[in-house]
Amino acid sequence: MIALDGTNQRFGKGTMKMASAGLEGDRRAWSMKQERRTAGYTTCMADMPVARA
Repeated sequence: MIALDGTNQRFGKGTMKMASAGLEGDRRAWSMKQERRTAGYTTCMADMPVARA
């Protein structure tokens, strides 16, 4: 974050952004492939595996 903030201070606000922030409006060149989502995209908590240490 320090490097990102430093770059934005040096070259102007919004020069660099976090990838997780996405892009605005029509500039978005990619999106999640919703059609490849499995039928179990919502999961029953009873089906969750339990890890024990």
